[in-house]
Amino acid sequence: MELHDVLCYEFAQPHMSRNYFGNSSDLRLAGMLFTIAASQTAFCADAGKTNGAALKYEQPRMLTGMIYAKDSDRKQPLFRFIRTATRTNSTLTVLREYFYPDGKPAARERVVYEGDELVSYALEDLQTGARGSAQIRAESAKSAKQIIYFQYNKEAGTNSKPQTRSEPLRKDVLMNDMVGPFLKFHWDALSRGETAKCRYIVLPRRETVGFTFEKQSESTWQGRGVVIVKMEPTSPIIAELVEPLFFTIEAEGQHRVLEYTGRTTPKIRAGSRWKDLDAVTVFDWK
Repeated sequence: MELHDVLCYEFAQPHMSRNYFGNSSDLRLAGMLFTIAASQTAFCADAGKTNGAALKYEQPRMLTGMIYAKDSDRKQPLFRFIRTATRTNSTLTVLREYFYPDGKPAARERVVYEGDELVSYALEDLQTGARGSAQIRAESAKSAKQIIYFQYNKEAGTNSKPQTRSEPLRKDVLMNDMVGPFLKFHWDALSRGETAKCRYIVLPRRETVGFTFEKQSESTWQGRGVVIVKMEPTSPIIAELVEPLFFTIEAEGQHRVLEYTGRTTPKIRAGSRWKDLDAVTVFDWK
C-alpha cells in the first residue's frame, strides 16, 4: 500500500478567475489532506440566506493559508490555500482551493453540509487529472441506515468508468474540512491526555481509515501558549507507512489551528512523476 493511497483526498468546484498572489491569471475551475485551517481575511463570502443559529462548519467563511516546504525559511510558499463558505438556509457549501505562487490552480474541493451533517464532497485534482467523490445516502429506499458511496477515477478525461464502493456510515466520519471543529469539540478530553478517534474518508482508496488524535506536548508559538496534537493512523500496519501529522493549536481562546505539519493536498513533481507532499501549512488568523 502506497502513502498516496492512504492520505490523498481532494475535492472540486467550478469557480472564478483570479490570481491570489497578485497577478491576473485565467483559472479554469474551482483543496486536507488537506489543509485543515488557514488565515482569516477581512472580508467574507456572500452568506446568502442564513436563517437560524450558526452551523458547526460555517465559520470563518473566508480562510487563507500558505504551504511551505518542511525545514524551509518559510519565505517562499509552495502553494496558497483558500477556503470559502456560503450558506443558504441550512445548506452550507464550502469551496477549498489550492494555488501555485503564479496563481495557477493545483486542486479544488467542494464540500456540502446540511445543517451540521456532511452530505457530499467532490475532488478535482488538477495536477494528476484524478477526480472523485463521496456521498452520504440512504442504504436503500426502505432503509434508514446510511452509507458512504464512493466514486474515484484516477484517469479523468478518458472513457474509463470511475471505480465505486460503499461502506456503512459510522460515528465520527471526517474529511479535511471537519478536523478543526472535531479537535475543538474534543478539546477538554485531549487536554486531559485522552485520545479522540475518527474514521477519515480517503477517496483514492474509496474507504474510511481510522485515525487517533492525542496531545503530544505544550509549547509557545509567536508568543502565545499552544498545544501540539498528533494525528496518526489507528492501525499499526498503516502507521508503519504513514508519518503522523502535528497540529499547533491555541491553548486558550477559540483553540484555532495555527499551523500543521504533514501530508497536504497538493503534490510536488519529482521528475516525470507526482509525489505526495509533506509540508508545513501556516495560518494567519486576523
